[in-house]
Amino acid sequence: MELLDIYNAAHEKTGRIIERDGKVLEGERLLLVHVCVFNSRGEMLIQRRSDNKDRYPGCWDVSAGGFVSSGEDSREAVMREAKEELGLEFDESQLKFLLTEPFSYVLDDFYIAFSDASAESLSFQKEEVSGLKWVGREEVFQMLSDGRFVDYDAELMKKIFDAI
Repeated sequence: MELLDIYNAAHEKTGRIIERDGKVLEGERLLLVHVCVFNSRGEMLIQRRSDNKDRYPGCWDVSAGGFVSSGEDSREAVMREAKEELGLEFDESQLKFLLTEPFSYVLDDFYIAFSDASAESLSFQKEEVSGLKWVGREEVFQMLSDGRFVDYDAELMKKIFDAI
């Protein structure tokens, strides 16, 4: 059973904890994290979400992400998710916090990291991920526009690519 801390809109823990599928009340938020891994050519490592996922099955997504478990902080969670989903290990000094993006009932902390590992050499979590590849900015925006990518706001993607 995965437990999640509840946050307020100001990114502060409220003290309330729920199960992952529990009810989030009006004004409450869950904390989500994503890491966008870039290589030295400025390409982002993207993952194809498993066809078994409840949300966005089969869509391409940023490198890795997930909910912050109760008792974890954002950085710990993003390091855990990168290791679980991609087999990539980062320490805190390798992660650059970029921004928090509010979506519906979540606050989504985005981080940037760098690696030149080949997509083929990574051991991804098959329950979560069905493929990995390195792509450039233009391809990400093309995938966004034709519905092959999770429906992030184009301005968010612009901020992510501009940060590198």
